Amino acid sequence: MKLKLIVNGYESQDDYKLLRTTLSTVASLRKTAVLRFTSERLVIISTPRSSGSSNSTVLYGDTGQIWCTIPRDLFKLYTVTSARELNTITMEYNCDSLVTVFKRYDRAMSQGCSSDMTIKLQSMPEWNAGGGLASNSSSSRVNPVCALGITFEEILHAPACSGADYESGSMGDSAKVGYMSDKTVLHSFRIPVRLLFKAQDARIQEPMINYSNLMMCKLPPHSGEFGAGFSNFIKRVERYTSIRHIKLSGSRKEGGSTSQDPQLKIVVNQLDWHLELCWNGPLDAIVQQEIPNEVQETPQRVPDDDSMAVEDSEGNKTNDGVDVELVDVSAMVERAERESSLVNEVFMRCKDWKVCHKLYGAFEEVVLAISHDESCVLHCSLDRGSRGDDGTSGEPKERGQIIYYIARSKPL
Repeated sequence: MKLKLIVNGYESQDDYKLLRTTLSTVASLRKTAVLRFTSERLVIISTPRSSGSSNSTVLYGDTGQIWCTIPRDLFKLYTVTSARELNTITMEYNCDSLVTVFKRYDRAMSQGCSSDMTIKLQSMPEWNAGGGLASNSSSSRVNPVCALGITFEEILHAPACSGADYESGSMGDSAKVGYMSDKTVLHSFRIPVRLLFKAQDARIQEPMINYSNLMMCKLPPHSGEFGAGFSNFIKRVERYTSIRHIKLSGSRKEGGSTSQDPQLKIVVNQLDWHLELCWNGPLDAIVQQEIPNEVQETPQRVPDDDSMAVEDSEGNKTNDGVDVELVDVSAMVERAERESSLVNEVFMRCKDWKVCHKLYGAFEEVVLAISHDESCVLHCSLDRGSRGDDGTSGEPKERGQIIYYIARSKPL
């Protein structure tokens, strides 16, 4: 297998920001994650450790899972070669180690360096000595450890001085060195990664959402009029350090029209302490296509011109007051049931909600989905423009996106 990536954060700052934000967000959730390279894109997945002593890394319904999509055209060069389907190469890495390298690259760019960052997959036989790779038993196979070799240049600017000062020797030794020329330093890092077998990769599946009782709404853009207010609404929970669980409650009026803003609030019910934080600003509801009732599915019979059917006028009791009253009561009961079903609530950890605040501030378009008493999903996407050179024409580029799945922390 072969892997080589080149990214230039100085020339493509928006694309680099997407990659940088994705890596730092995944690192804020847990220590390890999975990089899945295919022919079309890079998928970064948050991965809790599987139970037991197995070396594999499997998602098994953890409280928080992040699935991030990075299109291949974000990179200046994207080369992936593998014998697996879709040229798939999957590996586990340490989040903090990779983020530290990107921070070092940020520092180089802040000093005006426009160097490319090159990432290669390197074989490290010395790291696998005595690992049992030659064993014929599949149960004793150990995941091979390789390295992500990352290189980039940094220009170190020395203090400027005049030629007269240099000849007279009236400056320090460090200044004399700086007078000669600026120094270019080549940084080289090796991040250990653990390659996953095909069976292990197949077990990593994206979570499913229950659409039977789901509420979805588009949050106000962070750069818009209500962005600062909604950001404060999310962040307000962080004032209370003793809170472990919060209840996210969303409700919408009957009919689900986009003109009727849904309501969103955070409820804290801990011991004798009850607190409600409500968002009073606008929210754009995303209406799902609902399945019509059986009564609505039954088409009313329209007699044709040649119909000879005779209707019994005595069986029509629509003018009977008792029957009308019964119909009205039934409608009221059905309406009450529908109104109660339009309230979606779920318990989640306060730690997971803090991750939502970080994601909200980094993306332009954020959609919140609440599956009643099951999960909460935050879908973030970023428009990357078009493929035209002028930025106004050409096919639109694939959006970068992060989907944050949060399972309930406890039942209602």
